[in-house]
Parts: sequence; structure tokens; C-alpha cells
Amino acid sequence: MSSDCMRLFRAFACSGGGGARASFGYRLAMARRDREEQPKWGKRTPPKSERAAAAERLESDERRKAAGLSRSADALRAPVQRMLGEKSCFVGVDLGLATAFSVYDRDGRLAGVRSRRFGSKDALRAAAGAILDEIPHVHSVIIEGGGDLAESWQRAAVHRGIHLRIVQASEWRRMFLYERERRDGAQAKAHAVKLAAQVIEWSATKGVTAQLGHDAAEAILVGLFGVVEAGWLKEPPRLRH
Repeated sequence: MSSDCMRLFRAFACSGGGGARASFGYRLAMARRDREEQPKWGKRTPPKSERAAAAERLESDERRKAAGLSRSADALRAPVQRMLGEKSCFVGVDLGLATAFSVYDRDGRLAGVRSRRFGSKDALRAAAGAILDEIPHVHSVIIEGGGDLAESWQRAAVHRGIHLRIVQASEWRRMFLYERERRDGAQAKAHAVKLAAQVIEWSATKGVTAQLGHDAAEAILVGLFGVVEAGWLKEPPRLRH
């Protein structure tokens, strides 16, 4: 190789060629540094609540797939709230092992009252849906009671698209009883029997005698409270005390 060629080769090695190699080495080192700085377990470890929610969504999706359902199909299967019509009825329930329920028609008049005794709370919980299915055109239910017994009725009502409200005895008693008449439970029940007999007379209810137990009497007044509160009846009948 001539001396001129050697000089050119050395100049290339010291300038362009060496610079290209140096540039490539720099890029390689930077890429290695970037890889080392990346977190080993992803960008961010989500909090426990987010992980639990994601697992629940995944499990729900798997159940839907197994049942052949989509999210839209789930929405279509959701119960629709029942519409108010001429045949709609309102049910008042005095909840307990001796359960009584009154039925009011669309005009806010008492159509009937029934009583049923259950051997256990489990039997009562299991019967909630069947009782609602026995009564045609149920639009709304009002229950005096609470706890897990009321929750079983609430689930049955929601499943059927029925409006439901839970109240305590003190709420409806304030509408019908004077304060002196509701100072204790036994006294309030006795007055409820007298007033319920008047509701039967006012409604001209057929097939119901005025000889009522306190459970049936309270179911009648709970139902009457419900129809007044819901606006089915502008004001309660004037009852004699």
C-alpha cells in the first residue's frame, strides 16, 4: 500500500470510521442503561383494592361466558319496575312467624287480609316469593319489620320488579294513634284492632270479619299507611277512637 493510501486509511480511522464505532458503542451503552432502569415487575404495582376488583370482574366475566351471556344480556335480564295500572294493588305486611298481609286496591280501599303462621324463620324467608306470586297485580309492598326476614322479602320484591318499603311500627302508629294510645306495645295493638275493624267497614270489604287478631289488624293499618304515603289515597278515613 502506498504512503498516500496509508495516510488516508489512518485519517478515516481517526475521524469518520472511529466516530461511527464510538457512536454505535454509545447507543449500545445507553440502551443497556435504559433496560436496567426499567422496573422488574411492571410500571406500578396496583393497590390491593384494585387487584381484588379486577379479580372480581374477571370471575364475573368467566361466569357470564360459561352461561353464554354478555354484559348486554345481563342488562336485559334485570327486572323492570312494575307500572301502575287500574288493577294494581298495594300490600301491607306485619312481618313475623305469625305473618299477616293486607291487600289494597287501586282506589286505596281494603280488598282483603290474610294471616299465615310459620314454624320457623327459614320457612318464612322461603315463602316470601310465593306469597307475592299468590297476589295478582302487586305494585308495591310496605313491611313493618326488619333484619334478615325483611331482607328476604326485599330480595323477592326486587326480583319481581315490585316497589318495597320497610317501616317500623312507630312510623305508621303516629298517623293513626294518639300519643296516649301508643305508649306501650300492648295498648297500641288493642287500639289497632278497633281501628282496623273500622277500615273494613269503611272499605266495605267482602269476606273479612271484624273479629281480627292483632297481627291482621296491624297489617291493615300498615297497608293503609302505605297507600296514603304513596298518594293512592289523598287522606286516611276518619276513624273513631
